[in-house]
This record gives sequence, C-alpha cells and structure tokens, in this order.
Amino acid sequence: MNKHTTKGGKEIELVRDPRSNLWKVQFTSGGQIPEALAGVYTNETFGNTAIASYLAEQEKVSENKKVEKKVTKAKEK
Repeated sequence: MNKHTTKGGKEIELVRDPRSNLWKVQFTSGGQIPEALAGVYTNETFGNTAIASYLAEQEKVSENKKVEKKVTKAKEK
C-alpha cells in the first residue's frame, strides 16, 4: 500500500522517483511535504514505514493537545 491519509484528510503517497531507482513521498494533491518525510528511500518498505511513523507521531501530538486542553479547562474551574 503506497497511499496513506493524514488526520486532516490529505493523501500522502509513496512514488518511485523517475530520475532514479529511489522512492519519495508526496501529497497526492500537491504541496509541501513535512521535513520528516523529505528525501528519498531506498525501497518501498522504508518509505511506507517512515510515513506510518510520521502519522503515528502526529496522532500522538494531537492526543497530547487534547489532554492539555482538558487539564487547562479543569484548572480554570
């Protein structure tokens, strides 16, 4: 599977770089790829693992923000 979806609904895909035998990450609709995913990967597995790790980290950051908001609201009461 070479397509992944961000929490915001954007599709990220892993594609073979036409100038080399390497793989790169891009948004299906175009746009700037996060720095964590920039560069090239030597095989499809490494690229997909990088994308999955990035998405998992983004989910973790999102969950932490939700917890922080709950704590802040509880302190205000």
